[in-house]
Amino acid sequence: MGILSNDIDPRLQSLYDHWFRVRKEALIPNRRDIDPVAIWTVLPFVWMCDYIAESGRFRYRLAGEEMNIFHHRNLVGTYLDETLTDTQSEKVIPKYRRAIEGPSIVYVRGAIHAATHPHLRGERLLLPLADAGESASIILGATVSHFGVSNQGREMPQPCETIEIPLSS
Repeated sequence: MGILSNDIDPRLQSLYDHWFRVRKEALIPNRRDIDPVAIWTVLPFVWMCDYIAESGRFRYRLAGEEMNIFHHRNLVGTYLDETLTDTQSEKVIPKYRRAIEGPSIVYVRGAIHAATHPHLRGERLLLPLADAGESASIILGATVSHFGVSNQGREMPQPCETIEIPLSS
């Protein structure tokens, strides 16, 4: 059984399992504790975003090759809101903020919002990380899309299911 549902994508489950192991007794793990070798099966779908508190924006620090292909460009150094339409930003960015501010684990299944693929379905996992201190300042995430599943030409993607697990000490 997966952490959030019985049928979570096994690559996302493996990322969560690693995050949980390196977390140990801490509320959230440190970025330096993430071992790319331990998550090699999901690495092409993994990304990290720094939360820039001054602007309230998220900037990609790392993006796996599948993420770059999905967005038709190298995401490193770009901002999350630059990969979304304005309407998508209104739905997506609050979830990223909750992952940081909670901190919380956030899992999304259904519509995977991106300007390059507005009607795609898939799964996304957001995991908070610390960098220079104990509070969350980075999101470690992975997005897997289900390319064979679409909204059959509908203009608006079907709603997505979001599960949020607040973390507490």
